[in-house]
Amino acid sequence: MSELTQQTPEGGTPIAGENPVYLKDPVLDATVRMVVELAAQVWIERERRITLESLLEAQGTLSRAAIESFKPDAAQAAALKRERARFIEDVFKELRRIPPTA
Repeated sequence: MSELTQQTPEGGTPIAGENPVYLKDPVLDATVRMVVELAAQVWIERERRITLESLLEAQGTLSRAAIESFKPDAAQAAALKRERARFIEDVFKELRRIPPTA
């Protein structure tokens, strides 16, 4: 059996190319990739935040209370909005990879 027609353990047939499909439903494949991407990004951000907060607090630079009560100014809010849009783009990119015939 060729590599292209061999079934995956989940029962799907992989599609050759950059965006293989491993499950029977390419939408489900994309959803799983989205969730994994989101989980990876959330963990990276959480780990960095914990590290930064711990270092800042240990050095007496910033208290956790100051972090919790922070309110961004207009420029900071705009920058956060741009970053949020980029984040959403990264998380949902897999939906655009679904073939139109799926």
